Amino acid sequence: MTFLSPTVLWGLAAVSIPIIIHLLSLRHTRDVEFSTLRFIKELEHKTIRRLKLRQLLLVLLRILVIICLILMVARPVQQGFVPGWMAAEKETRVVIFLDNSASMSLVSDGITLLENAKESALEIADSFEGQTRIEIYHTNPAKRVFNGKPGDTSLRNIVAAIPQTFSTDHLWVTVNSVLQNLKVKEPNRECFILSDIQSLPESESFLAEMRLDTTRPQWRFYCLGQGVPKDNLSIRQVTAVSQIRLPNHLLKLNTNIVNDGTLDKRNHPVELFLNEKRLGQVVSTFQPFQSKEFMFQAYPGKSGLIKGRVELLEDDFAFDNVWTFELSIPEQIACTLVGRTAEEIFLLEMGLSSIDNQAGFLLLDSRVDPDPERLYLGETDVLILHNPGNLSDKAVEDIQTFLHRGGGMIWFAGDKQTEKLSLHAVTALKLPESKVLHKLSGEGYFSVIPSKKDHPILADLELRDIDRELPQVFSYLETVPRKNQNEILSLNNDHPFLLEFSSNGGQIYYFTSLMDLTWNDLPVRGLMVPLLHRILLLLATDEFNTKPVFVDEEKIISIDQENMNSQWSLKTPSGKTILLIPDFNTESLRITQTSEIGSYDVLSDEYPYTSFSALLSPLEYPSKRVAKTEVLNTLPSGQAVWIDPVKNLSKELQNIRHGKSLWRTFLILAIILLFLETILGRVRPASMKNGVE
Repeated sequence: MTFLSPTVLWGLAAVSIPIIIHLLSLRHTRDVEFSTLRFIKELEHKTIRRLKLRQLLLVLLRILVIICLILMVARPVQQGFVPGWMAAEKETRVVIFLDNSASMSLVSDGITLLENAKESALEIADSFEGQTRIEIYHTNPAKRVFNGKPGDTSLRNIVAAIPQTFSTDHLWVTVNSVLQNLKVKEPNRECFILSDIQSLPESESFLAEMRLDTTRPQWRFYCLGQGVPKDNLSIRQVTAVSQIRLPNHLLKLNTNIVNDGTLDKRNHPVELFLNEKRLGQVVSTFQPFQSKEFMFQAYPGKSGLIKGRVELLEDDFAFDNVWTFELSIPEQIACTLVGRTAEEIFLLEMGLSSIDNQAGFLLLDSRVDPDPERLYLGETDVLILHNPGNLSDKAVEDIQTFLHRGGGMIWFAGDKQTEKLSLHAVTALKLPESKVLHKLSGEGYFSVIPSKKDHPILADLELRDIDRELPQVFSYLETVPRKNQNEILSLNNDHPFLLEFSSNGGQIYYFTSLMDLTWNDLPVRGLMVPLLHRILLLLATDEFNTKPVFVDEEKIISIDQENMNSQWSLKTPSGKTILLIPDFNTESLRITQTSEIGSYDVLSDEYPYTSFSALLSPLEYPSKRVAKTEVLNTLPSGQAVWIDPVKNLSKELQNIRHGKSLWRTFLILAIILLFLETILGRVRPASMKNGVE
């Protein structure tokens, strides 16, 4: 037991008053007349002894009454979370961390978790008095918003101004940084964490330090529990299954939806919009904690940038009800073809011309250069290298830059590669290892076998029998794939014929045989044109610029060289316009202003250039919570307490900090003792007449 007003205990000296009065009363004698002295001995043994005993009991009762009243005024409490005699009168430092990340926008019992946390912060501040300094921090971004004394009139307005953000939780980073660097002189140190606590500290260095350093006062942690989702459907993923995208091809979108709440959601609509037109709707029932997947199918109807979204009805958490996305359907592909001689690339040029058929869809730039010194690829979407010889370091650097800004490449490996291609080029471009050139004579050939029939360039090909259209190979370069280099087509001796892999941020399709009838008969097969067409579409699709990021992540936009001097701007989902400055060295825009959820438009001279989406972080779904026991086990043992949601936080906090109040108990006890003293001390005339007194 401890006391919130221990100075009152000096009043216990008043217990001496009944004792002094009793001692003084012994010095005064009283004459009692008796009719006879015959009963004097009996009176001495009975009445006088009883009288002395009653007087001692009265003194004791009066002492106990005074003690109870003094203890009551001293505000006694059971031993609480704040230990030590007179702890309430010591200087105290209170640090409150208020989480304002995206998940705190969840509505629980008609109020968001953030607004509830703000009210809790004010109640915490009001529960302190005396020599207390209070600091309040919000976590996104980490910032101290208040530093002052309890009762500061500006506190309510400051707390009310803390914004709700779309950001990812930075709770423990903020706690670590503040508590490690805070200079505190007060002996009482109390830290309040107002968060739905979706993660544990990545590093326990500051916790370990507090466990080991016993030379200084320890922080005590209070974690306030938050309400859980009740009515919430969550869009967890929207992915385009169709990688080959054309205006007249069916676009397939796989959508994953989870019921994070405890309510049974019946007949709930899920809607698909493309360019603000509703093109699909599904109505389904979602049981609590159930996950469902849907496949939306729609025709884009146009080339260029397609902006879409999947949408749910409003519920307790709005940030996961809409998922925006952008898809690029190529309107035109700029292709650069580089070969050693005009004769070597003739058949390849014919195949590419068949794709375009004078429609202007394919812009082909053919270059004959056996040993390129430089490759200027500023306007190129797809680079095709056919049997390249020696690539200079500058040419390799040009290819790396091209791949880094999202370009794609088709590589046909031939005999000159083993003779002239440098080790630097192979390493820098992460090409597979070339070994031996294999040539067959006479009627012999190698068959080609699909390694992945479900690959986008092979799936749904409009061919009567794909196996009949696969080429016969007479010569090829034996190649050993690196890790994460996937075989799409293989030879019947298990050597690769067509590989797919990523390099320097771009995509490469690598043929181990040339587009030449002395190497294989692919140029005269029906597979050639659709195969090249699909590879070009995959490589030219602008997934680099339209690839989404999570909120607050940096987004890099590759820009064409001819647009470098344009005026660039960014239009946010809320309609705000931000001017951008391009990076002339990398020919790109580095966008860091992604603090909102939704679709962003990048404008060049006020005309649309591209778009991308910023998505809610997977760490911010409101159902993602760390268990109470995990939090308490992570924080220093004996220095942390969990407070479940309560109506009267101030009272609950007082009971936890100082223990349960006992003043009522002492008041009742004092009343009982006074009642007994009254009964025992009353005057009884009849007894006195009978000689009992």
